[in-house]
Amino acid sequence: MRIFHRILGAVDLSEHSDHVKSWAEGLAKEMGSKIDYVGVFPKFPNSYMTLLEWNQEFLNNINRAKTQMFRKMEELYGGEGVKLHELEGVPDETIVHFAEDRGVSLVIMGFRGAGRSRIPIGSTALGVIRKSSLNVLLTSGKFSPPRRVAVAHSFKPTDKSALLMASAVAKHFKATLYRVHVIDSVFYELIPEDLREELKFELGMELSKSIPGVETVPVVLDGDVPMELAHWAAKNNVDLVVFGAYPNRIGLAIQEFLMQTVNNVIVWRGL
Repeated sequence: MRIFHRILGAVDLSEHSDHVKSWAEGLAKEMGSKIDYVGVFPKFPNSYMTLLEWNQEFLNNINRAKTQMFRKMEELYGGEGVKLHELEGVPDETIVHFAEDRGVSLVIMGFRGAGRSRIPIGSTALGVIRKSSLNVLLTSGKFSPPRRVAVAHSFKPTDKSALLMASAVAKHFKATLYRVHVIDSVFYELIPEDLREELKFELGMELSKSIPGVETVPVVLDGDVPMELAHWAAKNNVDLVVFGAYPNRIGLAIQEFLMQTVNNVIVWRGL
């Protein structure tokens, strides 16, 4: 089953790019996908050039660094049937334009560390998600076939597309699919206590609707949405968390989740 027909791995010379390569190759092998890699050398501001009066030594240093970077990346990511695209510009904008022009179905990017600084505001990964209509997989570890896939349900129109993709992935890898809804603490506190369990029961029934060929488990939580979801996903060793999102924007709950999670995440806009 080819869920992702064309995968683009955004790479550099950091250790996180090893994870990108691992996921790109793992998914491509499983699904028969085509892989490309893209590396972006940052474009230096023209103001620097102007202030330094286009100093030749500075220009030579830039060109030397660019050549060395791409030569090393060719060694790491080049290969038969795989092309490394060497670009220059603002990294997130350059990746977005390149991927959208080529109809990429999934961009894979690495992200670092654990805790609230995992994806700092303004990072390349977050910029790509914010500024594009792309489907983006963020990973901080090596690929292994996912056995536990969770899809976040907020009962928005974007959930349907995310559920379809998450179900397809779960079915392909014979994974358990967790359909997770978090009742926001703002609303939960307003619900009469004697109706809270009834609401959770009804939500669980809605989320437990069968999907052919997929083992489905409903999960209903309450509290701070991104924090509860991140805690639950980490505690239950979820391999992949899927969010549906609108093109060219990202909700605050998703953004805060990305800053807290220790799990691989797909932000899905649809094929």
